[in-house]
Amino acid sequence: MSEQPEPDQAPQQGHPPVPVPVHPYGAQFGVAPMPLNNNLGWAIASLLICWPFGIPSLIKALQVSSLWYQGQADRAQLAADEAKKWGKIGVIVGACAYGGMVLLFVAYFVFLFAIIGAGISATVR
Repeated sequence: MSEQPEPDQAPQQGHPPVPVPVHPYGAQFGVAPMPLNNNLGWAIASLLICWPFGIPSLIKALQVSSLWYQGQADRAQLAADEAKKWGKIGVIVGACAYGGMVLLFVAYFVFLFAIIGAGISATVR
């Protein structure tokens, strides 16, 4: 009488089953998972435009890779989001400050030329 395998079992060929390797980071075979975008560009731009907001952005951006390779993907994502947030705040605040400064310079020179023009026209009469 021949033994037939049960429907839910694979037939035995004489070799023991090979255990399937477990990847702690959910990697595919032979492919490393892609690390997160650390938003270092936002941090550098913010550091150049408005450094008080650029420093926390730079610190958070530099933490992303080390947290990722430690296996703390959720904390790495949180650090990347924080880096992007502080970077955007720094760029927006810095751009508004530079825009306001340009407007003040324009207003100053318009006022200065108006005073000089009024003084010249008063002395000519």
